[in-house]
Amino acid sequence: MEPSDNFNFNLFSPRNLHGRKNRNVIITMLIIWATAVFGFQILLKTIEKPTPEKSLVVFESVWPEAISGNLNAVNYKGLLNSVILVKGKNTVKPEHQKILNSAISCITFSVLPDSLKSAVLETISEISATKISATKQQLPASKDQEFLDLKSAILIKEKKINEITSPYTGILNGSLEEKILTTSLSADFPGSLSDESLSGLPQIMNLYLMHNQSILTDIKVLGFPFHYFYTAVFLLLLFIDC
Repeated sequence: MEPSDNFNFNLFSPRNLHGRKNRNVIITMLIIWATAVFGFQILLKTIEKPTPEKSLVVFESVWPEAISGNLNAVNYKGLLNSVILVKGKNTVKPEHQKILNSAISCITFSVLPDSLKSAVLETISEISATKISATKQQLPASKDQEFLDLKSAILIKEKKINEITSPYTGILNGSLEEKILTTSLSADFPGSLSDESLSGLPQIMNLYLMHNQSILTDIKVLGFPFHYFYTAVFLLLLFIDC
């Protein structure tokens, strides 16, 4: 009768040739897996380099002149669009959103004629009052049509703001930028872009518009960036095969 320990297997101290072969196969598979996972990430970090989005390039080309001179003399529309683009990202921190709102308001009101500023400020106040009133009194108790009427009233006022500012901001009616612009405007904003409260804006823009890129992120495989395809598809198949 064969001893009962013939079927025991120790990865670190195989008892026979068959056990050593199994150990070598397991170790080889682990090395391949570790190289494929961690080696790729190390390679990705090694060859990647910070690459700015087009909006950041526009912002950086305009910002020095914008804080020292008249906004009408620079590409303020490009500057405004760049800030709005960052404001529309869903990863922006609350403290950064406040600075972006101030910058958007400052740029918009700086290029508006004095004859139109009062109308925009009045509409902003009306929207704010409607929201406060709805929150405190009507909104919790409103249902169906009442809620839709409140929402419609706010949207009409926001549309009015964009109709006034559109010739000066270049923001088209019905666009996503329109919604971001109208909801970002505030009656309380810095007098100029050189205000101390906006000193952190360049760092905020750089944070959200600078991304690491390399040939591994630029190449497309089946419509996906190579690094995404590799980690989401190839490594999964490798894990299953192993």
